Amino acid sequence: HNCKMHVVMSCALACALGSASAFAPSALGKLGVAPRTHLALTGSNARPNPRAVSDTKMDMGVVSTLAGVPLMYALMSVNEYITHRYYQHNEIGKVELYQTLRKMDKIPKLDGGGHVEHHAETYDDMQLKTDNKVWMNSKPAQRLNGDPWRGTIFTWQVTAMMFMQCIPSVYLLFFLLGWTPLATTMLFIPAMILHGLVWNTLHPHMHGLPDVPASVGLPSSVFAFARGSKVFEFLRLNHVGHHVASGAANYNVCCPGMDHLVGTFMTEKEWTPKIRHREAKEIAGAMPSSAM
Repeated sequence: HNCKMHVVMSCALACALGSASAFAPSALGKLGVAPRTHLALTGSNARPNPRAVSDTKMDMGVVSTLAGVPLMYALMSVNEYITHRYYQHNEIGKVELYQTLRKMDKIPKLDGGGHVEHHAETYDDMQLKTDNKVWMNSKPAQRLNGDPWRGTIFTWQVTAMMFMQCIPSVYLLFFLLGWTPLATTMLFIPAMILHGLVWNTLHPHMHGLPDVPASVGLPSSVFAFARGSKVFEFLRLNHVGHHVASGAANYNVCCPGMDHLVGTFMTEKEWTPKIRHREAKEIAGAMPSSAM
C-alpha cells in the first residue's frame, strides 16, 4: 500500500507538471525582466552572443518550471491553514471589520459550515457522540443531523469555493514566476482535485462516516486503497492531534507545512497526554455559529 500510494501521488504530480511545463514560459525574460547572465561578446560592437542568451533563457525556464510544484504545494498549505483556522473555526467573527459589515448587512454570514459543531461532537478517539440522545437533540447537533457526513467532507460546492479562494494568490504568484495562465491552470486544477480527493478519503472515514460518492463530491473510492499507508497514517494522526488539542494546533489536514512555519504544529508526543476517554472537546474560544 505504501509504495502504491507514493507511486500514484508522484505520477499525478508528474503528469500535471509535464502537461503544464509544455505551456510554461521558457524564460522569465518574457515578463520583460532581462535575466542576468555572463554574455559571450563578439565583434567590435561587443554584441551579446545570441546562443548564450538563448541558453540562459532556457536555464531560467527550467528553474521556473521546476519551482512550480513546491510553490503550488506551499499555496495549498497556506490556503488550507487560513480556511481551517479563520473560517471553519469562526475566528473571522472576532474581526471588527467583519462584525461591522455584518451589522450593515453588507456580507453573508460566515459561520464555518458546521465545523465548530463537528468538533463539539467528536470524541478523542475520533468517534462521534451520535449515540448520545441529549447531544443529538441539542441545537448544535440539529445543524448536522441532515448531513450524512456531518460537516466532514468537501462537497462539490465546497470544492468550487476552495477553487475561487485560491485563484488570486495562485495566478498572481505564478505570473510573477513567469508562468502563462494556461500553464498555471494545468497545474492548479489537478492540485486542487488531488487535495479534495485526499480530504474526502481521509476525513469522513476517520470519524466512522461513509465514503463520499461522486454525486456529492470528489469520490473517496479513488484513494481508498491508500488508507493505512504511511502517508495517510501521518495525516490521520496529525488531525487526531488537532481534535485532542481542542482545535488549537495542527490546522493543516492534507498539506502539512504552514503549521510548522507559524508555530502551531503539535507532535504526537505532545498531544497524546491530553487524550481523554469518551470526551468530546469543543474548539477553545470559538464563537458559536449563532453569534456570527
